Amino acid sequence: MNGIKKYYSLIVLLVASSDFYFFIDFRSQFSAMEISWLITAVLAIIVVYFTYWMKERHINYLKKRGIPLIFGGDISFKFILDLFIFRKPMSEFFGNIYNNLGSEKFGGYFQFFTPVIVIQDSEIINQVLIKDFTYFEDRGPPQEKTLDLFGLSIFNLRGDEWRAARHKLTPTFTSGKLKMMFEPIKECCNEGALFLKDKIGQDIEARDLMGKFVLKIIANVSFGISIDTFNEKEAMQNEFIKFASNFFKPSIVLLLKFMILNAFPNIRKFLSFKIIDEDVNNFFQRITKEIIKIREKNNTRRNDFLQIMLDEKKKEQGLLKNHDNKPTSCNEYEKEDKELLDQLKNTSTSNINWSTSEMFTEEFIAAQTFLFISGGSETTSTTMSFVLFELAVDQDVQKQAKKEIKSILSSQEFNYQAIKKMTYLEQIIYETLRLHSTFPMLGRYCSKDYKISGTNVIIEKGSMVMIPGGYLQKDPQYFPDPLKFNPDRFEDMETVPKGAFFPFGSGPRICIAMRLAMLKMKIILATLLLNYTVTLSEKTKLPLKMMKNSFFNRVDGGLWIKFEKDSD
Repeated sequence: MNGIKKYYSLIVLLVASSDFYFFIDFRSQFSAMEISWLITAVLAIIVVYFTYWMKERHINYLKKRGIPLIFGGDISFKFILDLFIFRKPMSEFFGNIYNNLGSEKFGGYFQFFTPVIVIQDSEIINQVLIKDFTYFEDRGPPQEKTLDLFGLSIFNLRGDEWRAARHKLTPTFTSGKLKMMFEPIKECCNEGALFLKDKIGQDIEARDLMGKFVLKIIANVSFGISIDTFNEKEAMQNEFIKFASNFFKPSIVLLLKFMILNAFPNIRKFLSFKIIDEDVNNFFQRITKEIIKIREKNNTRRNDFLQIMLDEKKKEQGLLKNHDNKPTSCNEYEKEDKELLDQLKNTSTSNINWSTSEMFTEEFIAAQTFLFISGGSETTSTTMSFVLFELAVDQDVQKQAKKEIKSILSSQEFNYQAIKKMTYLEQIIYETLRLHSTFPMLGRYCSKDYKISGTNVIIEKGSMVMIPGGYLQKDPQYFPDPLKFNPDRFEDMETVPKGAFFPFGSGPRICIAMRLAMLKMKIILATLLLNYTVTLSEKTKLPLKMMKNSFFNRVDGGLWIKFEKDSD
């Protein structure tokens, strides 16, 4: 008992005394080991007290503002434990957050020092993403953008820089540009179909196969270069394939990077914290400069993404006479481009001279190309692997898709107009995106205080807003029998619940390459179903389980399928 009192008195002195030398007078009473343990105990007490104080502070912050608490209001340690100790997939972690909301329209929690407001009410979601977009136009908090290509990409740009980039890049994806990209995409898909002739009846991992298709297509329509992704020997040695597929590989390190980036944005500049590995960053800068140099030297042009940006660079330098990229009327484009150009309505600002603002440096061009290749290849490959899985499981849907393709191509060539008519293929892709969303949560940064309509709740500047799109899309109140794969849900897009389905995002910050992504997926799907029937391999483990270290939804063990030659 005397020993306990002795230790207790020392701890009290350590915590309560403002004079450290008071402690030194007592050190003769303790061994070095005892002092070490006591200091550890004191530090532990301080950490526990600080954690408790922070949690109470966060709870009071949310309660004071009338925001319902999610998981007690602070999930910082739960996030770390679930993702990095218990190794739960991100989809499960965010799914628990959505379920914890219950019937509330919105709720809040703290992720370290940042308040996060999760909104699940479709009307409020539409207001945040579209009507009141100016309050939430940025994807995340301010951070240093010059450290790597990711920081300079349009995904990461903020404010007027993003607005200028969006205005200049949006016409890149109008119908006229997509039509020019159709033939190169179709040729890449035909090569893939030939590759599969020698794989009939074999077990094939769908994500790996779609990676070959998509990376070949993107290399062609972005850089105008041809790579043989279907030749495994060449693919193993190809630098482009290596670096293009490296960024979004399943990795705990990448998850940690994005977590730190959102929780502590200022640390990026202080520590020169880079999202992209140095070798990947250097490769994309080098290859962009090399291709630009070759094209300028030989005065050559190609119908690809890089050429469009080079033309923008020349416009800025006054070397290419053309109207600026700020669309004043939809009459200069096809009718189907109206929705694309309408996205720009809420992005205009009088502070920007669209025709003269210099933006398209070689580094900026490299950044957009990096995002176009790495992000586009991963998301499209993942989605298409789930498309093939669902078709392999539901042969009736696959037969209906085949019927549509063959019916349309019986009276016309396989061209851009034909692929536009294949609406059932679109329904299949949308239903796949509903069931297997690429991103479980859609994030927006609050740039100025915002009052939630119909309430007295203020979302303060500096808060993050999260939209649980991946879970709204599987909520029975919006989609009856939500776990059933049913492409007929999207037969009439007007009947799809607004604010509950946005696989490419929503509002002015919707994915800029959405239409190109849909075009690629439809051409791949049409080419494959025109030649083969997809069946499920016994190697696929059911029910599907997601990988625990992947930024995107990847299936643990893979999605294994087989291709059979059609008899007709």
